[in-house]
Amino acid sequence: MDIVVEGEVFFPRTETTMFFSSPTWIQSFSCAFPVKQTSGDMLISTMLQWLRFFFLSPCPQRTILSSVDVVFLLFLFVFSVTKLWKRLTSHGGFGTHLNEPLVRNSRSINSTIRFKLTLTAEVVLTILYTVATVLAYSNSSKVPWKQVDDVFLIVHAITHAVLAFLIIHEKIFEAVTHPLALRVYWVVNFSVTSLFTVSAVMRLVIVDVNESNDFKVDDVVSFISLPLSLFLLFAGIKGSTGIVLSTEESQSRQLVEEETRLYDGSEGKSVVTGFASASMLSKAFFIWINPLLRKGYKSALKTDDVPSLSPQHRAERMLSIFESKWPKSNEKSKHLVRITLLRCFWKELVLNVVLAIIRLCVMFVGPVLIQSFVDFTSGKRSSEYEGYYLVLILLVAKFIEVVSTHHFNFQCQKLGTLIRSAVIPALYEKGLKLSFSARQDHGIGTIVNYMAVDTQQLSDMMLQLNAAWMMPLQVAVGMFLLYNCLGASVITAFLGLLGVFVFAVIGTRRNNRFQYNVMKNRDSRMKAVNEMLNYMRVIKFQAWEEHFNQRIMGFREIEYGWLSKLMFSICGNIVVMWSTPLLISTLTFGTAILLGVQLDAATVFTTTTVFKILQEPIRTFPQSMISLSQALISLERLDKFMLSRELLDDSIEREERCGGQTAVEIIDGTFSWDDDNTQQDLKNINLEIKEGEISAIVGTVGSGKSSLLASILGELRKISGKV
Repeated sequence: MDIVVEGEVFFPRTETTMFFSSPTWIQSFSCAFPVKQTSGDMLISTMLQWLRFFFLSPCPQRTILSSVDVVFLLFLFVFSVTKLWKRLTSHGGFGTHLNEPLVRNSRSINSTIRFKLTLTAEVVLTILYTVATVLAYSNSSKVPWKQVDDVFLIVHAITHAVLAFLIIHEKIFEAVTHPLALRVYWVVNFSVTSLFTVSAVMRLVIVDVNESNDFKVDDVVSFISLPLSLFLLFAGIKGSTGIVLSTEESQSRQLVEEETRLYDGSEGKSVVTGFASASMLSKAFFIWINPLLRKGYKSALKTDDVPSLSPQHRAERMLSIFESKWPKSNEKSKHLVRITLLRCFWKELVLNVVLAIIRLCVMFVGPVLIQSFVDFTSGKRSSEYEGYYLVLILLVAKFIEVVSTHHFNFQCQKLGTLIRSAVIPALYEKGLKLSFSARQDHGIGTIVNYMAVDTQQLSDMMLQLNAAWMMPLQVAVGMFLLYNCLGASVITAFLGLLGVFVFAVIGTRRNNRFQYNVMKNRDSRMKAVNEMLNYMRVIKFQAWEEHFNQRIMGFREIEYGWLSKLMFSICGNIVVMWSTPLLISTLTFGTAILLGVQLDAATVFTTTTVFKILQEPIRTFPQSMISLSQALISLERLDKFMLSRELLDDSIEREERCGGQTAVEIIDGTFSWDDDNTQQDLKNINLEIKEGEISAIVGTVGSGKSSLLASILGELRKISGKV
C-alpha cells in the first residue's frame, strides 16, 4: 500500500530497496552474522543476507584478504626455504649455488615497460597501504576495530612489499614468466579488491552525509587500488614478466626481418600488421587498426595494402606449436585433437572466460540501479550528490560492458582463426603420410571436407562456446533480481525457462543425429565425385555417364533429406526461443497480478529491463548448442583421421652417393598393400638400377608395375628385405 505524506507519494520498500538502503550491516564493526530469525523468514532470504554480509561487510572482507595474504606469504616462505635447502645439500654444500635464482634463470636480460609498470604498481600499493596503516592507527575511534583494521593493513602492506621484492628478484635472476602462485594471488586479490570497491560505492551512495563514516580512508584506498589490481590481474593472466632474453629477442627480430623481407613493398617499408607492435592502450581501444581504416576510407584497398600477419600468428608457428603439444605415444586418449588444442590455446580460452565474466558482472548494473533512480527522482535522497554517483556508476558500468564485449568478440574470432591456422597444416601433413588402407577410408574429397568444413566449425564454435555456459549464469542472475522484485511470481518464469531448457536439450540431441548423418553422406558424395573425375576417361569410353550420375544424385538426395530435417529442426528451435521472452514475461506479470504483487514504477522498470537483457542469451542459446554439437562431431571426425595409420619411415633407406654407381637397389624385398601384412603383394624382389641408366618396367595389367614403383617410393608396407 502506497504512503501519502503532504501530497507526496512514496513507494513501498521492497526487498531490493532494503538491500541497498539499509546502512547498518555495511558499516558494522562486528564479524558476527547480524540477521535475526523470525517465524516468517525464508531460507533463501537468509542465505542471501548471509552472502551479502560475508562478501560486502567490512570485517569478513578483511578476514578473507588477510587469510589469502598469510597463506601466500607462508607458501613463499616454505618454497624459498625448500629451494635453499636443496641447493645447500646438493653437490656437497655451500658452493656457488646460492647465486642461482629461486624462480628461473637464463643468460642475458632486457626489461620492457611491462616489467616496470608491474613493479611500479606493487610499490604504489605498498606505499598506499603503509600510509593507510598510519592513518588508521591515528584516527580509529573503536578500540577492537582498530586492532582488526591495523592488523589487516599491516599484513597487506607487508605482502605487497614482498611482492615488489619478488619482482626485483625476477629481474636479478632473469625470470621470463611469473611464478604460478604469484599469478593466482593477483587473480584472487583483484576479486577481493572488487568486493571492497563495491562496498565503498554502496557506502558512498547509501550513507547520509550527516552520518559518521569510519571507512573514508578505506574507501579511498579501495578506489585507488582497484585499477592497480586490474593491471596486475592482466599481468597475471598474461604470465610474462616483461623480461626479454637476448636469444629470444634476436630470434624475434629475425622473424620480423624475415616477415619484412617476404612482404615488404617496393618502398622498403614494413607492412606487418600494427597489432604486432601495438601498446596495451592501442590494443584496448583498437587504435592499431586506424591506419588501415584511414587508407580504406580514402581509396579502395588492394591486396598490397593489407598488412601481413605478425610472426607469432603465422601458420608455420601455429603448426610447430600444435606438433609440440601433440600427446606422446604413452598418453592413451581417444580425443587427441581437443587435448592438443587445449594445451595450445588454454591461455586464450581463459582470457575469453575472464572477459565474459566481466561483461556478465556489469550487464545487470542498470537494473540494480533502477530502484535508486526512482527513489532519487521521487525526492528520497540520501546525499546531495547521489544523482552524480548514480550516473557515474552507470556510465562506468556501460563503458566496461562495451569494451569487454568488443574485446570478447575480437578475441573469440582471433582464437578461431588461430585454431584453423594450426589444424589445417596439420591435416595436410597427415594426408601426405597416410598409408594405402587409410587412404581408402579418407579420400581426397573427405580430406578437403576436413580442412574446409570441420575446421571452420571449430572456428565458429569459439564465439558460441562461452555463450553456452554464460546463458545459465545470466538466467540465474536474472531470476535473482526478478525474485527480489516479484517474489513468488518468479516461479512461473523459472518453470517456463526450465521447460525451454528441456526442449533445447532434446532438440540438440536430435540435431546432433541429423548433423552426423549430413556429414557422413556429404563425405560419400564427395568421394563419389572424386572417383568420377579421376576415372572420367574410362567412364566416357565405356559410356557409364548415366550410371555414375544416378549414383551421385542418389547420394545428393540422401544428403538433402537429412539436411532438410536438420534445417526444420533448427527453425523449430529458433521459433520457440524467440517467442520465449514474450511468453515468459506475460506469464510472470499475470501471475504477479493474480498473487496481488504491488507493481510500482521501479518494479515494472526493473522487471522489463531484466527480461530485455535475457532476450539475447535465450535467443542465441539454440545456435550455441547447434554450433557446439557440430564442433564436437567435427572433433570426432578429426580424431579419427589423425589416428589413421601412416607410412613407416624405415620402409626405405636413403644413402648419399652409395657406392658411387647404384641409384636404386632392392634386396629380397617383400611388400604388402595391407597394413596388417596379411597378404604379400610383392615377394622376393631383387632390383638394382645404376645411376644414369634408363630403366623400364614392362608387364601385363595387374602384374605389379605400380606396386613396384610404390615400394621404391616407400608407399608400400615393407615386410622384409632392404630398399
